[in-house]
Amino acid sequence: MKDTELPLIPNLATIHYLRQAGAMLDLPARTTATAIIYYNQFHQFMLVNKNNECARNNQWVDESMPLYTNEELLATTCLHLACKATDVPRKVRDLVNVGYRYYHPKEDVLQVDETYFRMRSSLVTGELLLVRALSFDLEVTLPFTYCLHVLRAMAAVSWFNKAGNEDKRERRRSRSGSPEYHKDIWRHMEQEMDPELSTIARVAWTFCWDSVCSPRIILTRKPQEIALGCLYLALRTCNAELPVTINQWVDMWGTAENLSVQNIRDVVTDLLDFFDNAPSVLHTDDQQVLSPASA
Repeated sequence: MKDTELPLIPNLATIHYLRQAGAMLDLPARTTATAIIYYNQFHQFMLVNKNNECARNNQWVDESMPLYTNEELLATTCLHLACKATDVPRKVRDLVNVGYRYYHPKEDVLQVDETYFRMRSSLVTGELLLVRALSFDLEVTLPFTYCLHVLRAMAAVSWFNKAGNEDKRERRRSRSGSPEYHKDIWRHMEQEMDPELSTIARVAWTFCWDSVCSPRIILTRKPQEIALGCLYLALRTCNAELPVTINQWVDMWGTAENLSVQNIRDVVTDLLDFFDNAPSVLHTDDQQVLSPASA
């Protein structure tokens, strides 16, 4: 399938629900991002296979299936599956209630009656269909981790981290085995890093979130390419002074992953097109959704 067949702009209303529901359910950023990727992957599957015979099992893919026509059901199913895939347990009751309250704000509180059990049953059935559409491959690699690694490496370079010192880096290394390690790293970036680089980190994090929301970007590019593209765009957005050209910068941070300069440029171009065409609905003020420390 050609990249141009995937839309650059997703269904923004559903993406907004996924991010708000993630905050309401107190989900970590990786779980919410995984749910968004499942949502985009399902629509990619339907784009290729709807009203056709699926090559994997020779079964007909019905365009009128509820999981495809009901955005509330699909989005909640993606959240439910992402919670399982990332080992973040949430009760089905809570998922159903959050979805119902978001999509039906003027309705009465959902009672434990026939309507509730019908919605619960649809969620369980939808999960089975979603897993099959994803080819039972639930592993998702997000761009945030690689972006974090490059930012940490940049902080170790004297040009980028004028306020850093060896004692602070040594304290961070001493806690490398802690389960809260990544959160600590982000907090230290905000508190101890050079203020300019700390700002770049936050902007890059926001760009990574936007890239996850775009089907064309997240499904056609390597996570490492997306991470470097978001970070380079953040550097330019913050008017940071770079001592090297983009070619040298990509060679410095992307050689180990065999990343090309052109692919990084393409990610930046797609992000700029995304910002030109997408309204500000994605840029919420919810710190649980946007804060790097919540990953």
